[in-house]
Amino acid sequence: MSVVSRTVPSVPVRTSVETWDAIVESLTAPDQAARTSLETITNVAAMLIAEEYTRDAPIVVMPASGDRVRIYTAHGTAAIESEDEPPLATWPLADPGWRLSLPCGIDDIDDVRAALQPYPFVEVRDVTDGIAVTAASTPHAAGSISINYDELERS
Repeated sequence: MSVVSRTVPSVPVRTSVETWDAIVESLTAPDQAARTSLETITNVAAMLIAEEYTRDAPIVVMPASGDRVRIYTAHGTAAIESEDEPPLATWPLADPGWRLSLPCGIDDIDDVRAALQPYPFVEVRDVTDGIAVTAASTPHAAGSISINYDELERS
C-alpha cells in the first residue's frame, strides 16, 4: 500500500471550515455519499484544524482500496506562502468501507470522541500516538496494523 501526502493551506488563507471543505472536495466527488458523511462532522473537524492539531499530525484517510492519504494543514506564514497541491489522481472515498483518523490533543480528546461517537467511520487519536487499524476497519486486513509516523515520513 502506498501513501499519498497533501498539505492544505489553512488560517489565515482560509477559515478552518473552508479548509475542511477543501479537504472534503479533494477526497470525494460531488455526488458521493462519502461527501455527505464528511460534511456531517464539519464543526468538529474545523475545530481540530483551528487548534492546529493537523499541522504536525495528519488527517489519515484509509480507503477501502487504493492509496492511504495523509492530509496536513499549513497555518500562519506557512499557509500564506504555500499553494494548493495538485488534486488526487482518484477519489479515495469512492468505495464503501473507508475510515478516517483525526488527530486531537489530549486535553480535547474525550470531548471530541464523544462528539464523533455516532460516526463509525471516524476515529480520533492523540496527536502523539500512531494509528491502529483493526481488521474490522479494513476489509482486507488479516490482523491489526500499527503505523509509525517516523517511518511514514521517510517515504
